Amino acid sequence: MLVFLATILVNLSFALLVRAAQRRGVDVVASGIVNYLFAAATYWIAVLVFGVRYAPEAPRIGVAAGVFYVSTYLLLLPAMRIRGVAIAMGFVRLSVVIPLIAAVIVWHEAPGPVKQAGIVLALLALPMLSLDGGANSAPLTRRNLVILLGLFLTNGTCLLMGKWFQSTGLVAERPLYLAIVYSTAALVFIAALPLLPKARFGAAELRWGALIGLCNCAANILMLYTLDLFLASVVFPIIAAVNLSLATIFAAVTWREIPGRLGWTGICVAVLAVILANT
Repeated sequence: MLVFLATILVNLSFALLVRAAQRRGVDVVASGIVNYLFAAATYWIAVLVFGVRYAPEAPRIGVAAGVFYVSTYLLLLPAMRIRGVAIAMGFVRLSVVIPLIAAVIVWHEAPGPVKQAGIVLALLALPMLSLDGGANSAPLTRRNLVILLGLFLTNGTCLLMGKWFQSTGLVAERPLYLAIVYSTAALVFIAALPLLPKARFGAAELRWGALIGLCNCAANILMLYTLDLFLASVVFPIIAAVNLSLATIFAAVTWREIPGRLGWTGICVAVLAVILANT
């Protein structure tokens, strides 16, 4: 249970750190690159120190995961500007339905009836929070909707990739897998720089990037170990609902990004979902 709680908190911290950097005027494109370079370096050091053996599944899954990781980050930045952290994270967390469906269909996971009720409530809470007006009441334009739907698809695929590698049973090779994930993400990010606003690499970008990268390192290794202990069909919706609820509360108190009535209702439903799913 401690691993599960740690996974929830670290995953929550990643989104809040990105939003905090964005609100402080930090160049989040530059800090994003630093984030992936820091995470890649950390895991390559782990590979060298622990002598991790090569596994063909690591590059096969890791390269694809890295592309979706950086795509999610680049879509998350405008999404947070459009609707605030709570609504943007609503679309991110709602994407758990992608690995959730795969866990039941592909890996034949079958949680018990009480846990099933918790999963249903978690999935019910996510659209409540996602459809709430959030901090910015501007209507969703076609462009903004494409960004949010893209965020839904890319993040859901990221979660699915993690579950795929975890299902291979290659525990000792996880540092290699994550080193390839973050190296790929960094390379794709750097290649995309000409298409992005000119990045500003200063002391603040280096500090925030390293902090976000450290959080990234912890989040993904913890997620893999959490999936060892619990069913993916339970882990994904519960982490999503709890993270979204806590992010909504934090953003409301700290940044005055206050959700509406539908959002607060979703938070209450999410809390009940956590209780049932862990019974």
